[in-house]
Amino acid sequence: MTIHSILVLFIVTLAYLYIIFGRKNKPAIVFSLALIISALRLVNGLDTENFSHVVDIDTLGLLTGMMMIVAFLSKSGFFEYFSIKIIKLGGKRFFLTVTLLMIIVALTSAFLDNVVTILVMAPMIFLISDMLEINPIPLITLTILMDNIGGAATLIGSPLNLVIGSISGYSFNDFIIKMGPVSILAFIGVLIYFKKHLTIDEKALKNIEKLKLMDENKAITDKKMMIFSLLDFIIVIILFILHTSLNLELAVIALLGGSILVFKFSGGYEDIAKDIDWDMLFFFAGLYMTSYALEEIGFTEKIANLFIPLEGNMLLLLGIFYLISIITIPILNNVPSALILAPVIKILVSQGINPILWWTFAIGANFATSLTPLGAVQNIVAVNYLEKNLGRRFGFIEYMKWKIVPVLISLIIGLLYIGYLLYI
Repeated sequence: MTIHSILVLFIVTLAYLYIIFGRKNKPAIVFSLALIISALRLVNGLDTENFSHVVDIDTLGLLTGMMMIVAFLSKSGFFEYFSIKIIKLGGKRFFLTVTLLMIIVALTSAFLDNVVTILVMAPMIFLISDMLEINPIPLITLTILMDNIGGAATLIGSPLNLVIGSISGYSFNDFIIKMGPVSILAFIGVLIYFKKHLTIDEKALKNIEKLKLMDENKAITDKKMMIFSLLDFIIVIILFILHTSLNLELAVIALLGGSILVFKFSGGYEDIAKDIDWDMLFFFAGLYMTSYALEEIGFTEKIANLFIPLEGNMLLLLGIFYLISIITIPILNNVPSALILAPVIKILVSQGINPILWWTFAIGANFATSLTPLGAVQNIVAVNYLEKNLGRRFGFIEYMKWKIVPVLISLIIGLLYIGYLLYI
């Protein structure tokens, strides 16, 4: 191993240690360390000329475009309007109300963004809890679970899937076909488990009448923007489904959809810039750069070679990768883990291993994301909201006590589904 390779491993290790233990400015640290690898010329090709080959511009463009669309939908009051409608529809049937709310959470997460879903839905969840005078912990716990389960269903549903899609080459439709069914099954399984935690007393039933007094139309801040943004979003999703046939990149579709809304309702890109999650974009860029550096020094190939002897025992190989995803994601965060393991899977699949390995990793990683607050940004955001509402700390152990059984249920469902995929 050369001195350059040792330095790369040292810098990347620093980056990942900071991801795990650091508290502030993780994107800035990770991106800066990646730039140090580039500045020291420790690997070939990590420069501005080769930037578009190192960093997946399609993924960053897709994220940016969807953030723009979400911003306009949110500003128009669409999410609050729709949520209040659902609450009224459920009436005194509390479990039905929760089921409908969780369907919104899962669908919003599947087609928009995990973090945005929590930002939009958490205030509604706490509003319901406060008005009914019930414990918000079961509801917000279920919201986090359904956010991650719903996001697992599509290519754009979670940053984790975007990484897997960009490295594997699987399309928007591939994810819906393969990940959609298992997400629905996991949704049902987790919801059934949580039914026992979602009972309410007579006092809460009386308080439901207060919710019926809410006027959903008052939630709309700009009706024209809401209708136009919703139509824009629907067209973008349709184009996502048809993107392979139309030979269009997902980033182009998303950015065009976002840009049309900027043209129609904003003074320019500068106005919408505050609604773009720049930290996430730079975090992605830095992680792509560190992942490229690991590939260039041969680290990824060495890891992949460790699994080659297991080629003849597919069940064992799938089991190991499922277990690896379950262990690494909750500790290391979903995107950094994916950018280490996805290139390994790509090498294994290119050498003849069954491509089901991709879906094994995707299922295990997405469902295990909920297990700890560290699993994803949206988990941390939800916990912060919960602590403010409770007026106390909601610790790591307490979080896991609420999550371990439903996550285990979803992982068992995922394992059975992988077995089905393997033998159909």
